[in-house]
Amino acid sequence: MRRRNIRMFTILVISLIGAVMVSGQANKSQAKPDLSGAWRLDPGRSNIGKSRAASNEEIRITHLDPELKIFTTIVVNGQPDQREFTYYTDGRGETNPATVWLSTNPQAKPSHPPETASKTKWNGEKIVTRYTIRLIAGTHVVEEEVVEEWKLSVDGQTLTQSRRFVMRGDREPGSVFIPSDRPDDKRVYNLVSKED
Repeated sequence: MRRRNIRMFTILVISLIGAVMVSGQANKSQAKPDLSGAWRLDPGRSNIGKSRAASNEEIRITHLDPELKIFTTIVVNGQPDQREFTYYTDGRGETNPATVWLSTNPQAKPSHPPETASKTKWNGEKIVTRYTIRLIAGTHVVEEEVVEEWKLSVDGQTLTQSRRFVMRGDREPGSVFIPSDRPDDKRVYNLVSKED
């Protein structure tokens, strides 16, 4: 009887250890990357144009999933402006200061919306944010969907942000649309320091 109890106890312990190991592996494979840290732009690996790629551009990210906060300084009319953007990776939606808009006259001070509504979700290992920008020119409405993706390298030392513009909406019969052969904007950041 005692031998049987020891055998049952041994089987139970081995089963528990196996279950814990399988559970740990499942949780490990489902863990999402943590983008937290201070990041410096690498102009040589980015394709946003030399005039826009300041070599000292830095962003700071605080990532406590599903909340993702990005702190950055952008230049508006030649003046630095500190901005904070908050995204929610569970798809609930968010509203942040506008940084992209359409204009018919890029030389003038364009009127643009102060905020942009977007939705953010995980897509595998990437964080993807989608929003729409719109221009009304007479009776025509031009819309583009902006898709921004953030991806952390496997070693956690490089963060890549890409931005692509996708033309949306119906065009009137007979209207001519010439798509731009423009590659996605890409910013590559190198880790400066890890933050929590």
